Amino acid sequence: MMTFRTAAIFLMIPVAAFAANSEWGASLVVDMFHPQSVREELKNEEELSENLEVVNREIQRRIAIKEALVAELIAGRTTLAAVSDEFLALNRPRQEYMTIIRATYPGNTDEEKSAHNVIGYVTGELVRYPQATRDEVLARLQSELQTLPRTQKIATH
Repeated sequence: MMTFRTAAIFLMIPVAAFAANSEWGASLVVDMFHPQSVREELKNEEELSENLEVVNREIQRRIAIKEALVAELIAGRTTLAAVSDEFLALNRPRQEYMTIIRATYPGNTDEEKSAHNVIGYVTGELVRYPQATRDEVLARLQSELQTLPRTQKIATH
């Protein structure tokens, strides 16, 4: 016959295993065995993780938008000017992005630099296409670039 003590041990093992594998259980263990500073550190790490997840989702959203715009431009369903405006609208609120674009791309205005930024994205995507398509798209973009105010000629490979 099983004693009360043995029965209690058999009951505690699955309960402890469940608690250890749940957030509630982990929180209970932290509350019971760790000082306040460790709990605060854990809370801060959780908040940081949540903030990083928000930033990651925003970056992924921006990438998806830019990829869709570039695909439309490559397909000829939109213009360099329209996509450049969209890129600029996405980039302007982020000063660090604008600083990099201004330092990286040729041009006298943010609009012109944005057009070159778009062409950079297009060029990166065009490596997946046949050479004839690359040549046609870059020639079209070169022509469109020339119609934009105060633009500089791009190099086509």
